[in-house]
Amino acid sequence: MLNTINKTIHLEAFDIVRQGKVFLSLDELKEKYKYLSVVYLEDGCQSCYPKFIEWHQKFDSIAVSGNYSVLFVIHGKGYSDFMSKVLDLNYVDDKYYSIIDTGEKFLEANKDIPRWIIDASVLIDSENKIKMVGAPWINEDMTKLFYEIVSKGKS
Repeated sequence: MLNTINKTIHLEAFDIVRQGKVFLSLDELKEKYKYLSVVYLEDGCQSCYPKFIEWHQKFDSIAVSGNYSVLFVIHGKGYSDFMSKVLDLNYVDDKYYSIIDTGEKFLEANKDIPRWIIDASVLIDSENKIKMVGAPWINEDMTKLFYEIVSKGKS
């Protein structure tokens, strides 16, 4: 895992990001936030819908600075298909950002990064370099590391 830190996550295949019903360019998103947690999900993956909900719920309780957000990369046919399955499980106010990947472009562009790391989620900086692997709330050490990176700009 250590040799994955500072590797680049490739997002170049995507131009448009959505936040609920609002659309913006990936460049605009990157200008707005210094750090992003990139969370890869697949429509049709039964554990992915609860994972999407969990990210929303956990970050409601974590105080994060204005230079951080979450970017979901969702492989599937469309946003509404994915969200209807999420909403069947639980209501979520979709306040984070999403990219719809209809052709597995994300996995192809990042094939040099082990799939288990992609599935665990990664925290990237403004240069798309991986700074942390895993969800920040997994344990106390991860939460501490997350806060160090995001609040102090540690790299």
